[in-house]
Amino acid sequence: MQDRAGFTLIEVLVAASMIGIVTLVAATNFRAQIPTFRARGAAMAIAGDINQARLSAVKEGVQYLYVPDAGTTYRVERSDGLGGTEVLKTVDIAAEFPGVSFATSAAKDPYGNDGPAPVPGVSMIFHSNGTVQNAAGVFVQADTGEGTAEHAVTVTAAGRVRVWRYDGESWS
Repeated sequence: MQDRAGFTLIEVLVAASMIGIVTLVAATNFRAQIPTFRARGAAMAIAGDINQARLSAVKEGVQYLYVPDAGTTYRVERSDGLGGTEVLKTVDIAAEFPGVSFATSAAKDPYGNDGPAPVPGVSMIFHSNGTVQNAAGVFVQADTGEGTAEHAVTVTAAGRVRVWRYDGESWS
């Protein structure tokens, strides 16, 4: 019997128990990060819609608008060339990303300006040459239980769209 290779029942049970404990710890840590992932996902979705509006304005030669609404919604609209607009997309951030809202507790925006608003006060208008009228930032946050996970989507006048993360002290 001494020549047989293999594991004893106790060795197998100890290994299985250790795997179970490691899995439990990893799952607990992952669940704690879900609000952070949702806030990042919301910021990336907003950035994608803004960038798509800008690129469509250039491609089609008409104005596109990012229109913030009250609460947690925004719209993407296309100018019809006659003074009106056509709503292409309406997004409710809170519905698509539970626990995420427009807001920020950061004292400064990513560019160092004081008192950023959670959403732009007016529509961002994307022109056919790629520039933006009323360039601004959009801020989202989610409560993590230990604080908030904050992200910002900024748009420059030249049309550059960037997603930022706030770590409690600075934007990166």
